[in-house]
Amino acid sequence: MNSLPYGGNIEGVKSASYIYFNRPPGKLSLAQSIMLTVIPNDPNLYRIDKSVSSARQKRNYWIKKFANDNVFPSNSLKDALFEPIETARYSMPALALHFCNYIMSNYNGDNILTSLELDKQKKAETLLSSYVERNKPKGITNGAVIVIDNNNSNVVAYCGSSDFYNMSASGQVNGIRAVRSPGSTLKAALYAYAFDLGILTPKMKLLDVPTDFSGYEPENYTEKFHGEVTADFALMNSLNVPAVRLLEKIGLSQFLLLLEKAGFNDIIKQKNKLGLSMILGGCGVRMEQLASVYSAIARDGKMYHLNYIKGANNDENVQLFSPGAVYIVSQILSGIKRPDFPNELLNRTRLPKIAWKTGTSYGKKDAWAVGYNPDYTIAVWMGNFDGKGSPHLSGSEMAVPLLFDLFNAIDYNPKKKWYSMPKDVGFREVCAESGYIPSKNCVDIISDYYIKNVSPNNVCALYKEFFVSEDEAIQYCTECLPDNGWKKVLYPVYDPEIVLWNFINNIEFKKIPPHNPNCQAKFSAEGPKIISPSDNFEYYIENKSAEQLLLQAAAGEGVQTLYWYINDKFYIKTKPEEKQFFTAEKGRIKITCLDDKGRNSSVFVNVKVY
Repeated sequence: MNSLPYGGNIEGVKSASYIYFNRPPGKLSLAQSIMLTVIPNDPNLYRIDKSVSSARQKRNYWIKKFANDNVFPSNSLKDALFEPIETARYSMPALALHFCNYIMSNYNGDNILTSLELDKQKKAETLLSSYVERNKPKGITNGAVIVIDNNNSNVVAYCGSSDFYNMSASGQVNGIRAVRSPGSTLKAALYAYAFDLGILTPKMKLLDVPTDFSGYEPENYTEKFHGEVTADFALMNSLNVPAVRLLEKIGLSQFLLLLEKAGFNDIIKQKNKLGLSMILGGCGVRMEQLASVYSAIARDGKMYHLNYIKGANNDENVQLFSPGAVYIVSQILSGIKRPDFPNELLNRTRLPKIAWKTGTSYGKKDAWAVGYNPDYTIAVWMGNFDGKGSPHLSGSEMAVPLLFDLFNAIDYNPKKKWYSMPKDVGFREVCAESGYIPSKNCVDIISDYYIKNVSPNNVCALYKEFFVSEDEAIQYCTECLPDNGWKKVLYPVYDPEIVLWNFINNIEFKKIPPHNPNCQAKFSAEGPKIISPSDNFEYYIENKSAEQLLLQAAAGEGVQTLYWYINDKFYIKTKPEEKQFFTAEKGRIKITCLDDKGRNSSVFVNVKVY
């Protein structure tokens, strides 16, 4: 039946039914059904779009024969005999073309029942097409959308482009399968992983200060830094430096193992070429991979294979994250007081309750928004298939509005309530200044999520007692402590990089007084942290140029003076917050920084001249 010839390039009963009568076989009239039994006897002679008289004559012959043999009710056959024959040739239905192409390329069989839900597909196509059309004046010609049912991992809507037939916008490129930069969308997985490793809780502090990672100096999207921030603030505001620092702490190779487990095959193919920038989009992913990992976050951290065939057995899963870690991430990403929440959505009376993360690639060539609730995961990509960027191509401006529209259209009244707190998650009191368990010296106490038997139990050590003069102008140690005229005072001991940041940005903070200048004691703690130049890094300097290398270090509390040495020879004395430059000679150079407490640290750099 699927191979019967029906004239020209028409093959099979189902094709002929659609092309000749614009309907499926099950909705044919008796006369139309008889006609489709006639045509294959002589397809060219009985083609109704070319030889309608011959076709009618043959059809009526069989109607009369059926009447004589009492095969069908006589009234039905009388109606069939006088039913006119349409001579038009209709186009075949063209629905979900990218999805159909994907199914044809990956599955075999004559009758395949797919996971696609036509009502959701049409809603997604209509919203995407009209949204792209409205934004064409902004230099944006395309987009892609995938919708996953979180109950069974079925792909229920699949739009590879906004218009399959738009050749000028490369509409036949499948954006769901295209390898693109993910921007910041992988940060959600990074933070969930850090929560599971027990190195982070939402209120613990991360540094958002200018940082040189062996020559790589990331900036935030806003080009502003915030100093010391909580982990939940860093994720909600998609800050770049805290994410890169966190990836460095976890280990790039360790995080890549997680992504390999999650099926990011394109990243793994590149892994030998990747650096810390990959967490900000310096890698390649496919939309279906991103959507799949966010669906795992939506499903208690369990990743299932995406289903494209209805009823497929999909019980196997990989536990990427703990239920506790993804619950905390969902709580953070479901807040609306964040910079990537478009102002145009604030006045809407109906906003779906979702968690979402945005992403913007370097050069503003890709705008992402991936969101989820207990029912669905939806990923949106906006951009141009020719790789052209646009100043409007940011996740918050271009992808989030469509994401919210899709959730309102597909899941206006969610069947499931929002996530409940898992048994392994609880609240505990922490110091607001560090995020650690409060000590007796902590005053500002707040509540924080934690994962039982996983999250760190460090007690806050920010505040320490120091011996100081009565006027708190001089600090003493046990070696120089006078018999009287002193007292004990609590001072916060900040990370040297925060101290430097506060100095540079004129931020007031409680400073430890300078150490007694007459003290002869030596200190054995760590020396200043050299911020620039980077250790074991190669610097290229143009021959006979005036280029210089920057000397900068983050000193500990109470340090007033730094002494710099180049190849063990004294170079200059500076204040901790002061920048100094020097002209480097070709070759390997040792740079040492000594503070006024006798502590030192060194780095080695290699200078090449071109």
